[in-house]
Amino acid sequence: MGTEPFFIDQITTALMGTVVEEMARDFDTTIVYGKETTVDQIVEAAKRFPMMGSHQLIVVKEAQYLDRSIDQLVNYCSAPQPQSVLVLCYKHKKIDKRKKVYKAIAQNGQILETKPLYDNQVGGWIEQRGKHYGFRFQPQAVAMLVAFLGSDLGKIDKELEKLTHSLSAGAEISPEIIEQHIGYSKDFNSFELQNALGQRNLALCYRIVKYMGNNPAQHPFPLTITVVFNFFQKLFMYHGLKNPADAPKVLGVSPYFVKDYQSAAQKYSMRQTARVLQLLKTYDLKSKGVGANNAPLGELMKEMVLKIVSV
Repeated sequence: MGTEPFFIDQITTALMGTVVEEMARDFDTTIVYGKETTVDQIVEAAKRFPMMGSHQLIVVKEAQYLDRSIDQLVNYCSAPQPQSVLVLCYKHKKIDKRKKVYKAIAQNGQILETKPLYDNQVGGWIEQRGKHYGFRFQPQAVAMLVAFLGSDLGKIDKELEKLTHSLSAGAEISPEIIEQHIGYSKDFNSFELQNALGQRNLALCYRIVKYMGNNPAQHPFPLTITVVFNFFQKLFMYHGLKNPADAPKVLGVSPYFVKDYQSAAQKYSMRQTARVLQLLKTYDLKSKGVGANNAPLGELMKEMVLKIVSV
């Protein structure tokens, strides 16, 4: 259960490939959906005996749709069928821990709660997931994926899986490869915008936001603001460091990118950085329609970068 569905899907896939012997999977694997089934049907399936293998697997996908009746599983979960493995995929929310069924599952089974990664953990996860597919990443390529896809692990994984069809094992992923295969410009993206803002390069900022404004589907304004906010938040933290050598650990970034914060710290004082963070909070609201007066997103982006560079 939990708000990060990627891990739920991964564990479910692993169970489907291991619990039931391959020759028996067609007979001893049952997959149902919370929207289309009842607790009674789940219990009936779980109480059956395996037809060909030593165990049977019952997977309830989207089990969160059974939230109102989930407590009816308490009797079964208190004394589960030993030959059955029942998997409840409770996505985007959690079972109320006060429910009797939660306590029964905790006593007689296993509960895993999945949570989204923090923004500063996504880059490291991409590198680890890349190893799973046999890839190595240049630091800029990782930053581009984070800027483009945010913390949506499922979406990131799909893009990495697609690369396996075009690249050989052991390939090094560069910004050019991201641009060619994922369709995300290596020159006009949120990552490059944060760098241009860090250098107070207004002309380059305008070129980038013009491109992004013309391609809003690929560059949602709220996501862009999140990327830029994270940059200036780390810059604020950099200003507070007693020992600059601690920057990679404290900021949660690759040592490769510390130079970007060193340079930006010379362009923005700590007080100016705090003002930028306040500006970004204001434009985050505007990007969601609060106080924007129906201004086009492209114009809001231009206005935002002008105010940031001018603090």
